Amino acid sequence: MFAILARLVFLLGLVIPAFGQDAPPVLTPEERAAQNLAIATAVQEQLLACWSLPPGYEDRTISVRLAFLGDGTLDGDPAVAPESWRVAGKYPALMRSIAAAIDRCLPFAGLEALGAAPGERFDITVHFRS
Repeated sequence: MFAILARLVFLLGLVIPAFGQDAPPVLTPEERAAQNLAIATAVQEQLLACWSLPPGYEDRTISVRLAFLGDGTLDGDPAVAPESWRVAGKYPALMRSIAAAIDRCLPFAGLEALGAAPGERFDITVHFRS
């Protein structure tokens, strides 16, 4: 009986602190959309700041789809958007520069400060325009 009582007291010690924690705020759909836009914008700005356009590749656009988590890590591999396949296939040096930018920027910073939960997943398309 003492062992059962000790387990219950231990479990109670785990549960009680959880009641004292503040619950995350419930956002309206408009607030959630604004938060998601801020997170997507932050990631895009970081990626574009990490990107160096190779010489001779002006006037090109390649769109890349990314899935990432709120902790700033990628969730899967980036993918070239279908509308950019033709350009991506013609300009491998441009694609290498984009891949290098993604590698340099990981993990994305400051997302939790914008309201992203560590395991929350986001999908965006970043347009690398020269």
